[in-house]
Amino acid sequence: MKLVDPLGDVPIVQMFVYASQSPDDLFRLGQALQPLRDQNIAIMGSGFASYHNLQGMFSGATSAPGFKEKHSEWARSLDDAMSTTSTDERGAKLKDWRKWPYASLMHPPRGAEHFSPLVVCAGAAGEQAAESWSDEFLGFDNKTYYWK
Repeated sequence: MKLVDPLGDVPIVQMFVYASQSPDDLFRLGQALQPLRDQNIAIMGSGFASYHNLQGMFSGATSAPGFKEKHSEWARSLDDAMSTTSTDERGAKLKDWRKWPYASLMHPPRGAEHFSPLVVCAGAAGEQAAESWSDEFLGFDNKTYYWK
């Protein structure tokens, strides 16, 4: 946060994500935080929503034939959910994110700690579609989503 506020005079409250990794609970947490946005309070989530599979990273699986296509299919589901303006529809899509193509490859079971913060932020977004920007990571696009 020193890059955002070099003087360090902005209060920061760190939160945890639930150990259960329940998308319903995480989305509802975001919805409970949503009124803070009206008070000009930023809700930030850190993680790596596009891909966080350490075994895959270190084994070279990301350079295997077909990985980029699998990641692209996963990313289309992620983009679809994040571009949904209806809070209820976005919540329903995120509730079933484990059923998206290649979800377990991108975030292994019990390994959603880098995806969960995005679910909280998506719950706090209200009736607004996310904007995004991409960076290349290990040869594929890694997206960051945000709401203004």
